Amino acid sequence: MKHVLGLLLIIAIGFTSCENKKTKQQALSESIEAFKKTVNFETHVYIPETYLEQEIDTLMSNGFRVKIKTYSDMSNTVRFSKIKDTINHQTHYRNFKFDISVTKDNKEIYRETFDKQKVNEAFSYNENLVTGSDLYNFDTLAILKSINVNDDPTYTNMVLIDITYAIPESDKYSSHTLFIDDKGKSNIVHLEVK
Repeated sequence: MKHVLGLLLIIAIGFTSCENKKTKQQALSESIEAFKKTVNFETHVYIPETYLEQEIDTLMSNGFRVKIKTYSDMSNTVRFSKIKDTINHQTHYRNFKFDISVTKDNKEIYRETFDKQKVNEAFSYNENLVTGSDLYNFDTLAILKSINVNDDPTYTNMVLIDITYAIPESDKYSSHTLFIDDKGKSNIVHLEVK
C-alpha cells in the first residue's frame, strides 16, 4: 500500500510540475518575436549613389546643334520602403534636372532648364488626378528615365527631343516629345502612357 501511495504521489507531483511550463523552443520563439517588436533596423540606398552629370552635344544634318546636360538633383528624391525580416529597406531614387540649348546657324534660339516642378507643369503631372488615371502619382513618384535627340530626318526645320519619365519599381512610364522650331518656339506632345 505504501508503494502504491508513493507511486500516486510521484505521478501527482509530475503532473502538477509540468503545468504552464514552456519548452526551450517556445521560449526562444517568444523572445525573438518580442525582440522584433522593439528593434527597428533601417537601410538607406540612394540611386544614383553620388552626383551624376552627363552632357550630350549633337550637330544635326539640318543645321541645328543641340546640347543637353542632365544632372542629379541631390536634394530631391523619391522614396520607396519595403520591410523584410524587421529591416526597413529605404530606396531613394534621385530626380534629375536637365538643361537644353539649341542653336541654329551659330545663334542660340532656345535655352531652358527643367527641374521636377517645371516638368510637372509642362507635362501636366499634377496632384488632382484621380486614382487609377494614367498619370496618377507621376507628379510625386516619376523620375527622368531617358532624354535624347530624335534623329528623324523628315523634320528639316525643327528639333525633336524625346523625354521619358517613369515610376521606379513599377512598369509605369510616360513618353513625351519636345518640338523646337527654327524660331525657338517649343511645343510638348504627350506620346504614350503605360
